[in-house]
Order: sequence, then C-alpha cells, then structure tokens
Amino acid sequence: MRYFILLLFVTIGAFWLGSYAFEHSVEVNIQWGDWGNIALTSTTILIGTVLGFIALYAVIALLRTLFALPKRIQTYKKTKLLTKANQELTQGLIHFTEGHWVQSEKTLMNTVDHSEAPLLNYLAAARAAHIQGKTEQRDNYLKVATDLGEEAQTAVSVSQAEMQFSGGQLEQARATLINQLEVTPKHAYANKLLAKVYYKQEDWNNLFALLPKLDQKDLQRNGLYQKYEDNAFAGVLRSLSHKKDLSELQTLWKKTPAPIKEKPNSILLYCETLSNAGDDVASNKLLVSSLNKNWNEGLAERYGLLNHPTLGVAIKQGEKWLADQPRSPMLLLSLARLNRQYKLWGKSKTYYNTCLNLAPSAKIYLELAELLEELNEQENAQGCYKLGLNYSIHQKGRIFNLKSSAKGSNTGLSVVPEIDESIANTSI
Repeated sequence: MRYFILLLFVTIGAFWLGSYAFEHSVEVNIQWGDWGNIALTSTTILIGTVLGFIALYAVIALLRTLFALPKRIQTYKKTKLLTKANQELTQGLIHFTEGHWVQSEKTLMNTVDHSEAPLLNYLAAARAAHIQGKTEQRDNYLKVATDLGEEAQTAVSVSQAEMQFSGGQLEQARATLINQLEVTPKHAYANKLLAKVYYKQEDWNNLFALLPKLDQKDLQRNGLYQKYEDNAFAGVLRSLSHKKDLSELQTLWKKTPAPIKEKPNSILLYCETLSNAGDDVASNKLLVSSLNKNWNEGLAERYGLLNHPTLGVAIKQGEKWLADQPRSPMLLLSLARLNRQYKLWGKSKTYYNTCLNLAPSAKIYLELAELLEELNEQENAQGCYKLGLNYSIHQKGRIFNLKSSAKGSNTGLSVVPEIDESIANTSI
C-alpha cells in the first residue's frame, strides 16, 4: 500500500512537472563549435536530460550484470554441488545405518570436498572402513579430518581411540587417549574409554588413579564403576602384597577415599594383603574395629584365618561376638579353627558341627572330617566325608550329629539348631 501511494505521488508530480515545462517552455540557442547554433526548447533539454540519465543507468546496470555473470554462474554451481553433497551425506549415513559399509564409504567420499560438514563425512567413512578391516584407509580419513581445524581434533582423536579399542589395538588406543587428555583432561568420554583400556590391560595402578576422574553416575548405571573400583583396588593391593612393603601399603590405605575404605570387601582385601605382607597384628586390629561397628560374615571368617599371637585372647573376642551373633556361620567357623589351633578339640568339633548345620559347605565338611581323622574318630570322619560328598553333588545339607568318642566323652551337640534356609545356600 505504501509503494502504491508513493507511485501515485511520483506520477502526479511527473505529470505536473511535464505540464509546467510545456507551458513555460522557452527557446534556447546553443553554440556548438563549427556546427553553428543549435536551437532547442527548455522542454526538449529537460526530456533529453531525463532520457540520458535513464540510458546511463541502463548501461551501468547492464555492465554490472555482465561483470557479475561469472560469479553468479560460479555461485549457482557451488549451490548445486552443496545440495548434492548434503544429499550424498544423508544417503551415506543411511547406508551406514543399514550396514552397507562399502556403499556408505563410497557415497560419503563422492562429494566430500563440497560438503558443509566434511568432518561428518570423514568420521563416518573412517568407521565404515574400520568395520571392513581397512585400518590404513581408516587412519588416512582420520588424518585428513584432523587438518580441518582444532575443534575437529578432539572428535577425531576420541573416534580413533574408540575404533582402535574395538579393533584390539589397545596400546594405540591408550596412546591416542593419553595425548588427547593432555589437551582436554576433563573430557568425560575420553576418560571413560581410557578406563576401559586400563581394565582390559589389567593396569590396576593406572585404573585406580583414574577412578576420581570418571563420571560415577554414568558408569554406575551398568555397574561398571563398581567393577573398576573393586578390581583396581584388589590389583593394587596384590602388587604391593608381592613387594611386602608395609609402609607403601599403609600409605595407599591412608590415601584411599573413605567410601572405598568403608566397604567390607575393601577392608577384607586390605586385611588379607596385610597378612600376606606379614602384619597380622594390624590386620587383627582393623578386623576387630570393623566388626564392632558393622557385622560382616566375610570379615568374621577372615578373623579365624589370622595368625593370632595370643590364641586365648582371640577366642575370647570371638566368644564375645558370638553372644550377639549366635547364628553367624562364619564366626562359628572362625571359632572352630581357632580352638583347633589351641588344641581344644571338643569345642572345635562343636563349632564345626554347628556351623555345618547352619550353612553346609563341602570345604567345612572336609576340614571337620580331617580333624576327626586326626582324633582317630573314624566313624564320625566317614560320616562327615559322606555328607560332604552328598552336599557337593546335590547342594543340600543334612543335620550332622557327632557320635561319642571311644573314650565315652560326649563331644556331640546337646541341641542342634534348625537350618536357616537363607544361610544354608551360602557359598564359602
């Protein structure tokens, strides 16, 4: 509407100007060298001037169009190639998704030079080549992609490491990730992938050092973090156990994060390592402290495997716990073993028997049978072997009552507790 009104005013103005010019037209003589005088009217001069400007504008516009024509043709070709490149990228990704690796690689590389996102072309083509086992071609694509700019380098490095890992090139993947993490140390996926490499290589020291940098929430969804933490901690402890370096072992424990140190399994591993390194005293102290705070069957069993300097004190401590944990199979087993070392045969047999009736185990049947053979109680020993063999085959325990020894002393149980089904399937 605005343009229409403007055009209307221009038309009216031009009509008025023309009318005015004709009404007030005067003759004008122009002296033009040897040509003589040229007689014109002012109206003619005005019309000629306007037409001259129009012609000049038309010539300039034509020249601009002619000069811009090559560029317009080039832009048209470029737009056409860009459209084709985008179509090829889409088609290449479709082939990749459908599993047509050869077609995908070929399509992605057809018009890569004209693509708006060449990084996508090279990365997808590299993956297609990797799946085909064309390692050299894959690396060539990635090398070219790296030259596309600094922003592309991280994506290329992580993709390359991922493909190297899936292809079993663990050392190459490790080197690629370490180099990348020097540039982007907080890159979550790169750290996660490096943890996979360490785990695969069983490099527990480096994996344990990497744990604080991992995204726990992400890894806990599929249980990976727990697996990494348990195996790394156990691996580090084993390496120190072989060295038997107590100072280094204690330093590691002090530096270990509290959430790990509070886990019963971590305490158990550390106590085992301490014992292997020759420090049963520190192991005993930690076990007693931990069991007083939170009861755990694994720690209770470990207590009976220590070399206690004073067996009597160790047995008294176990009996104190037994008052609060009368149906703890592993505490009963520990007391059986400690009393056996202390040569209190009757009490040892009683604890063994009670433990078996609560939680049958082929291992405990064997221990009790061997003890009975040492005491020359052949009938009891044979019965124990028989029950142990039956349990090994059927995984089902039976109440075992020890018969009186030849000397007439009753070493059996006056009361045999009922089997707790939830405990009876405990594996030892």
